[in-house]
Amino acid sequence: MKIAKVLPAAVLAASFAVALPAQAKDPCATVLCMWGKLKGAGVVDNCSGPVNDYFSIVKKKKGKIKLSQTSDARQSFLDKCEAADSGKTKSINNKFGKVI
Repeated sequence: MKIAKVLPAAVLAASFAVALPAQAKDPCATVLCMWGKLKGAGVVDNCSGPVNDYFSIVKKKKGKIKLSQTSDARQSFLDKCEAADSGKTKSINNKFGKVI
């Protein structure tokens, strides 16, 4: 009887230990890749992920896309890269912030 109570908890704990790690979005990689895109380089090697990270940020309300909130959220994401020049991140966001 005691094993019947402990076994499910042990299985659940083991499943958390084996969970796949989540890949965090890197705002600095996104700034670098989006700067290249802004300057006309397009999406260069190894930049499709960071560019997708940027464009995957979309804010909605009642199923409708809110462009201003989307742009603000994208700017906030770019601003997480402390090494980036805020003027450059604003230039990126001014061009691509409301692009869906």
